[in-house]
Amino acid sequence: MYQILIKGGTVLDPANNIREVLDVAVDGGRIAALAPEIDAPAVNEIDATGCLVVPGLIDHHAHIWPLAKIGIPESVCFASGVTTVVDAGSTGVQTYRKHKDFIRTSKLTVKAYVNVCPTGLDSLPEHMEDITPEHYDEGALRELFAEYGADLLGLKLRTSREIVGALGYEPLRQTVKLAEKLGVSVMVHCTNPPGEMSELLECLREGDVITHMYMNKGSTILTASGQVIQAAREARERGVIFEAADARAHFSLDVSSKAIREGFLPDIIATDLTKLSMYLRPTAFSMANQLAKYAMLGIPEDELFRLCTINPARHMKIDDSAGSLTLGHPADISVFRKEECVTQFGDRPYSDPSVSLRFGEYIYRPMMTVKNGEVVFRDIAF
Repeated sequence: MYQILIKGGTVLDPANNIREVLDVAVDGGRIAALAPEIDAPAVNEIDATGCLVVPGLIDHHAHIWPLAKIGIPESVCFASGVTTVVDAGSTGVQTYRKHKDFIRTSKLTVKAYVNVCPTGLDSLPEHMEDITPEHYDEGALRELFAEYGADLLGLKLRTSREIVGALGYEPLRQTVKLAEKLGVSVMVHCTNPPGEMSELLECLREGDVITHMYMNKGSTILTASGQVIQAAREARERGVIFEAADARAHFSLDVSSKAIREGFLPDIIATDLTKLSMYLRPTAFSMANQLAKYAMLGIPEDELFRLCTINPARHMKIDDSAGSLTLGHPADISVFRKEECVTQFGDRPYSDPSVSLRFGEYIYRPMMTVKNGEVVFRDIAF
């Protein structure tokens, strides 16, 4: 007898090039079977007719409570189909360890980037992190990565003009040098950079992540006439990862639509949610909302789910346990119903006079989330 049997849904698994109506059986916390018709008893049988059955989503950029004072609870992730989350630099070398008990006991899989600011983002929402390169603690960071390397992805730096000030790109250059010594990647927040975007991109290496790729404050990935800059294309060719993580204001409908029209899609779609942006219309709101927004912007559905399942899993080197519905893998599964629903999407809160708005015609409604074979969210009508 299976623990869970999801019947009649359209399985969409980009990692295994599957898009067909299949039943999915779960037993022992793992994917036990996929077949057109599984005729077997189950403790929990679910009729997913008309729904998409996909790998549990990976939000590669969020801020989780209690790692961040303004972080989101894990329930927000489960309610939008997310089973793995990356905390993007909420903690630094002085603050990460104190949150390990939460990370160990959370049902959510939580990985993290460590902020080069020793105290992380404890000062948020104020921009007060100490990113002076002389204050980076290489020895302590080396010890932290040696102890918790399986849970840590790399170093995080916010390189906004209002944070780095007269230091310009020097914190970024020194962060990359430190990451090189530690053998890890860098995630860089690029909104309102202190110089040209091309100069920022030239600092990054294969496997480094530029997040907020579609922001429109300061120098952007577009030329003045609206084309994707050559430096962005060259960075992608050498393996830099471009991430769309939009929060309340790290995104522009104009920049994203022009770049997507040129075929310059994200490598990863994430949220950058905090309690300031979760469930806030018309901005990021949730991962499910991000899916609908990027579908409205023209990203095909199969590619859409690739960008928040197997793509981040491969970048994180966890594709042997997450990002797909491979037989024998942990049963991280999300079920969505694509529904016609006129929805307004924006790139700033309604209170911001610079907000730009567009309408989409449908949403992806989360119906159920399974984490390690356990139902952790289910719509009451499903």
